[in-house]
Amino acid sequence: MYTKQSLDLLEGLINKDKTPTPDVLGRLYVFVLMWSVGALLELFDRKKLEDFLMEKKNLDLPPIKGEETIFEYVVNPETGQWQHWINRVPEYNYPKDSIPEYSSILVPNVDNVRTDFLIDTIAKQEKSVLLIGEQV
Repeated sequence: MYTKQSLDLLEGLINKDKTPTPDVLGRLYVFVLMWSVGALLELFDRKKLEDFLMEKKNLDLPPIKGEETIFEYVVNPETGQWQHWINRVPEYNYPKDSIPEYSSILVPNVDNVRTDFLIDTIAKQEKSVLLIGEQV
């Protein structure tokens, strides 16, 4: 199942109109490992996966700093470079001409932007998506 998840994610990330360079393909491979194998892991186990990948000197990993983890990065589809998820979070503008229903308000943050990206990557292939996790 991990292999299928990885291939589905990789297929969704590769632009059919533009063949990725080996460098970009390497970054996509790392990203796919992070979000297929690492997606189900708890934070301390994700750290173990990150440490394991860091030991592999031939992988192009994100440029993490301080307390960051590799899970805070995505491969930018336009440039093929690592991009911090925070740079993909749009500014939220509260409507000035109306009062939105409370349950319809979704203020963008890293978690929901990342989740939306991953769901969209699989769903645009007309494949099913199942989210699991703790209830908050």
